[in-house]
Amino acid sequence: KGEAGSLPVSSSSNNADEKNSKGGGGFFGFGGGSKKKAASSTKAMNEATKEQIRKYIPEGYEENYVRAYRKCQDKPGGATISGRPEARFEAYARAYAGCGTRTSTAYRRSYGRMYESVACKNHGTDEKYSSLFLSRPADLVGRTVRLEALEADRHLDVMHNITSGEANLEDKSYDPNEVWGFLDVGPFDSSKEFRKSSVFQARSDEAAFAIVEAVTDRVIGIIILSKDDPKNLNVQLELPIVKPSADGTVEQLEACFLVLDRLFALGYRRVQLTCDTQDAAGKKVAGRIGFTQEGMIPKHMVVKEANRDSNIYGMLNSDWDKGARAFLFKKLHGAAMLKVDYANNAKEGELEEQEAFLAEKEAAKRAAEE
Repeated sequence: KGEAGSLPVSSSSNNADEKNSKGGGGFFGFGGGSKKKAASSTKAMNEATKEQIRKYIPEGYEENYVRAYRKCQDKPGGATISGRPEARFEAYARAYAGCGTRTSTAYRRSYGRMYESVACKNHGTDEKYSSLFLSRPADLVGRTVRLEALEADRHLDVMHNITSGEANLEDKSYDPNEVWGFLDVGPFDSSKEFRKSSVFQARSDEAAFAIVEAVTDRVIGIIILSKDDPKNLNVQLELPIVKPSADGTVEQLEACFLVLDRLFALGYRRVQLTCDTQDAAGKKVAGRIGFTQEGMIPKHMVVKEANRDSNIYGMLNSDWDKGARAFLFKKLHGAAMLKVDYANNAKEGELEEQEAFLAEKEAAKRAAEE
């Protein structure tokens, strides 16, 4: 996937080679024939390489990349990074195309612009996110955090360190039940014990992501999706498992936003969240991310040999579209960015409709001529 980012550049390079070969003459008019032969050989090699790369590119990726690249060329999201005129175009294009073909175009535009603003602040961020994309193209990137697919080899030890209650880096020691008290697993005496838990032994209807702080690149917690029901397009969002110092922070909030935004863009109709009725912090999280309490189930579960009454919260796709998304986006990025997001989506949506209409008209014309 990472190689796909260079395809438009490679294409233009091939065209340049072809132009040069037709000029003939080489230096001072000598060696034109060998230059033409070399250019032809290079072009053939590039085409073969592209075909090899395309085997690993998801369907629709290249087409969406080229479209997004050109759109960003017409209207970049900010100032050009000195010495890297194409950085913004590439960042927007890889984010837009990386969302896949099953997400809504409005989501791709919004996510692409946000990613572009994060990745193109300066030379350092450009290098960081370009490199991350090559090694981890599926990560969800936000302003304060990014989400990586949870892997025991990468995340187990650090998760144990930050949730065990022991002092770790700038965090003082604490009671581990602050993290695990209302959950049906934990705390864990060792990483080995943690690995065997349901957190790292996900079922087929679950997905888990490590929450990585953008500034420090440190893992601060985990967010889990469970009870995926693709037939009815429902899924359950578990409360994020984070170290105490990250509880209630903007990083926790953005991790939830990134997951919810992608889920609704993929067509999910309802996301559910449950928490213990006695979990004050959990209830605050549900309220902060805009969930509506739908009810309470008494004796819902047995957790650590005790009855658990559960509050049930829900978020509908209609709620998300009518205001919940804008509410969270404004919290995370500010009113000015929300206004820009609305304006970009409206303008680019109109342009796409016009392009589709003209393409249909041209296709009808060709059909009539045939």
